[in-house]
Amino acid sequence: MSADPSQFGNVEHAYELLGVPHSASTRVIKRAYRLMAKRWHPDLYPHGTPQQAEASRMMERVNDAYGTIHHAPLRYTRQPSERTARPEINIPVMSEREHSVAISQLGFWVRFACGSMFGILISAGIALRTNLFDGVVPTTLVAFVAVVAVLGCGFGAAWGGDKFWYAIFGVDR
Repeated sequence: MSADPSQFGNVEHAYELLGVPHSASTRVIKRAYRLMAKRWHPDLYPHGTPQQAEASRMMERVNDAYGTIHHAPLRYTRQPSERTARPEINIPVMSEREHSVAISQLGFWVRFACGSMFGILISAGIALRTNLFDGVVPTTLVAFVAVVAVLGCGFGAAWGGDKFWYAIFGVDR
């Protein structure tokens, strides 16, 4: 969309009125507009006074200026110079195979985490049942069994998937 050259003066005046640079973001423009609206809102002045009339005229000008440029960062009234032009950014795009590998790796680690949490629960149950706190069973043996349970359940769930869970809970498919 090309801009009408006669509008350049109007746009320039709008930026000046709001007191923002041409490179201002939408957020900065909106903030400047709100500050001007707080300053010049007609309801802040006594009804029927010259100050209220002046505030009404000024508020109308502020509203027109904001309406002119509130989307200005999305359009250019001039071409950017060579030094302000943004460099082209190349974002690597995954192939479909790479994407499916990434998804399968994510699935592996999610299943591993779920299986490991189940293994932690099993280990806690073993520790409580063996009277660990009474010193009957050596702590190192309970720790070894706990590590084996956590890793066994983690890798079993990661590699076996649903078959592991069906086997654990005794469900026939």
